[in-house]
Amino acid sequence: MVTHTVARHRPNDNGFTIVELIVAITVIGLLAALAVGAYNKVVSDAKIAKSKALISTLASAKSAFVSDPQTVAGSITAFNAGPDANFTLIAPYIRVNGAQPAFESDLLSLSGMPSGVTITLGTVDDSSLNGGHTDQSPTVTGYGL
Repeated sequence: MVTHTVARHRPNDNGFTIVELIVAITVIGLLAALAVGAYNKVVSDAKIAKSKALISTLASAKSAFVSDPQTVAGSITAFNAGPDANFTLIAPYIRVNGAQPAFESDLLSLSGMPSGVTITLGTVDDSSLNGGHTDQSPTVTGYGL
């Protein structure tokens, strides 16, 4: 006598169990959390790099302004009296994406900075003119850093 083994198929064995679904959703959630963390780090690093590039541009413009033979002592004194109000004195030494900004707002726009970002230019060294200012580095604030 030959017996045949017939695999019995349960009629409700068509999908995933609740435990399998919970495990899958948990794994997907963990991967999403890791991805969001990595994305936030990349965004933060990009903001820092953009701010540093703008600071470097401003520092170079201030140096070029001071070292330009056409810059007179009075211009340096005027700049140091109110650096943030005298952006136009260093504007000719700035190029961003091939354009020369006329105002700080133009510089921020050309640099791709969002509204709310503030630039502080800082003073230039005027010790050779018997002034009392040292070179203060520019700063960028309000960029969520």
